[in-house]
Amino acid sequence: MTIRVLFVTSEFPPDVGGIASHVAELAKALLSEVPCIQVVRPRSVWTALPDSGGTDYPVHRPGLIMAEPFYQSLLHQWLSRKLRREPADIVHVHGVRPLGATRGLPAMTVFTNHSSGFLARLHASPGRKRRTAQLLENVDSLIGPSDELVDAARAFGYRGTATMIPNGVDAGRFHPGVSPLRKTWGIGEDEVIILLARRLAEKNGVTDFARAVRLLDPKSCRIVVAGDGPERSKMMAILGEGNLFDRVLLLGAVPNVDMPPVYRAADISVLPSLAEATSISGLEAMATGLPLVGTRVGGIPAIIADGETGLLVAPRQPEEMAAALRRLMADQAMRERLGAAARKRVELEFSWPAIARQTLSVYEACVAQARGVGPRSMSARSGV
Repeated sequence: MTIRVLFVTSEFPPDVGGIASHVAELAKALLSEVPCIQVVRPRSVWTALPDSGGTDYPVHRPGLIMAEPFYQSLLHQWLSRKLRREPADIVHVHGVRPLGATRGLPAMTVFTNHSSGFLARLHASPGRKRRTAQLLENVDSLIGPSDELVDAARAFGYRGTATMIPNGVDAGRFHPGVSPLRKTWGIGEDEVIILLARRLAEKNGVTDFARAVRLLDPKSCRIVVAGDGPERSKMMAILGEGNLFDRVLLLGAVPNVDMPPVYRAADISVLPSLAEATSISGLEAMATGLPLVGTRVGGIPAIIADGETGLLVAPRQPEEMAAALRRLMADQAMRERLGAAARKRVELEFSWPAIARQTLSVYEACVAQARGVGPRSMSARSGV
């Protein structure tokens, strides 16, 4: 059975972020089983077409007015025209924003609920909760990268098929090895590097990490930060109070294609999150053979086996995080043991081929459902 899939996403390379990386890697991994796959990533009508590099599948970047209410209407019109010319069996939406534009399209809608920001909608105003519930009414099958995100959709009244499929990682690109960056950065081989590879946003707990760093012996480690965001100034203010600027290297936002040597240069990676799905940066660190220190939130405990592939700590507890970091900093054998176990777990459970197989099963169930019900169902969806 040949399945035709159209991805509609809020992010795609050269965008930097988890959704962008997920969509690009999943599309590539699906190609052997789903040769008819295309990607749609809307852009502002006033911006130039970016160079996203070569892909083995078409990537469309329609220019739209990105402000509401124009965005949803214009994207719906573009998708409707596209599907009339080239029908698809599945429209797979990545990220909440494009979801409303798929209502009434003549295809089954699969929605991957990527963002842990979706959880904040549970505490939003009644009006926003109602709008979120209405968006989910159009979804035929939902994928959540953590049980917490699946449960959140259920809390909004979603009653359709839901599957927890974790994020994946390219274990061929992210692998252990020697990095030239230590020499470039002027960091000795005997110094322990703690890596924070996160967007510097509140939900990622970066200020808690900064407070944990202040509790460490500054001479015992170097901190490398690969990421940028609105919490940067707060994080740096905390580090400045501890006179730690000379121990911290800020790389800014690093394109995913440039991240493998960054991970290989490190000894420990941290996930200080307050909310999280299956952390892509965490999986990339594990694939590179790094032990993780992460918080017990969202999907992080699903990837960190405490004491086996990393260490779990409570969120918003800098003292506990600092203690876990000290354990790893003081024990190279423990770092190597946990890192090797982390790499093995990625190979078994989180490689993109494994994630693609699970996603394909969702597509096949949707197509079987549509074909089993018959033309009436598809006509109803298209508003005929």
